[in-house]
Amino acid sequence: MSEIYSLLKNKIEELKKNTKYFIAGKSQLGEDIIAFEIGSRTDKTILVQGSIHAREYITAFLLIEIIRYLKNFEIDGRVIIVPLANPDGVRICLEGYEFIEKKEQKEIVKNILKRSDRKLYKANANGVDLNVNFDANWGQGASNFFDYPWYENYVGKYPNSEVEVRTLIDLTKKVAPFLTLSYHSKGNVIFYGFEGQSKKSKENEKKYLEVIVDKTGYAPIFTQNSTGGYKDYCLLKLDIIGFTIEVGNDYLSHPIGLEQLDSIFNRNKDLIIELLKVK
Repeated sequence: MSEIYSLLKNKIEELKKNTKYFIAGKSQLGEDIIAFEIGSRTDKTILVQGSIHAREYITAFLLIEIIRYLKNFEIDGRVIIVPLANPDGVRICLEGYEFIEKKEQKEIVKNILKRSDRKLYKANANGVDLNVNFDANWGQGASNFFDYPWYENYVGKYPNSEVEVRTLIDLTKKVAPFLTLSYHSKGNVIFYGFEGQSKKSKENEKKYLEVIVDKTGYAPIFTQNSTGGYKDYCLLKLDIIGFTIEVGNDYLSHPIGLEQLDSIFNRNKDLIIELLKVK
């Protein structure tokens, strides 16, 4: 196991010792997808997920630090945080394919890595880009790819085909958040809105977007030419307001190094607390 992946798993195990958590589901390779829970007001829930794209694992480290930080406050609401939504993909990005025991997935990933850079891997163990696999105008994005499993942009055989995607959908329906945040990298921007969202969500998202811009300093961008994401599914299918937050300067290379974590954390640490204050 790579040093960074081992560090990440150890941090999650340490959190589990003193933080309420539950297993939201399993990955394609059988890894637990852990959801941490802070606060108990179930009628006022924010759901946050990170590392749905493998190479963006800095967001998992970020959310672990945010969980630790939030535990210092009395939370007026409930926050559900999934730091590592794509555990298999992150490990593939960091280590390659040798650790994979399932024959089918090992061959898929091996074939992909023969023709691509492991460090740029975004997908899961099936070579599906999870953030284009959701049933929200599936396959209509400008960069969507249909031909075969690949390290990015492959939409899968059909919408919601991947177990990690279904896990996030089931979790979202179960905890019924009023707001979701998806942490990605890079760009220091906030993607909001989606074609076809309800008039009500379009009106309500403005007040939350203002808070995100104010607290992070990131630039807001309306979502265009991109479909099949978790945020898109929340807006289109569940009528839940969602935002995609891209952390880290655009000039940085993927994967963003952990030396950037402190500065990213400082820009995002108070965001959830402020969003819970919005009336």
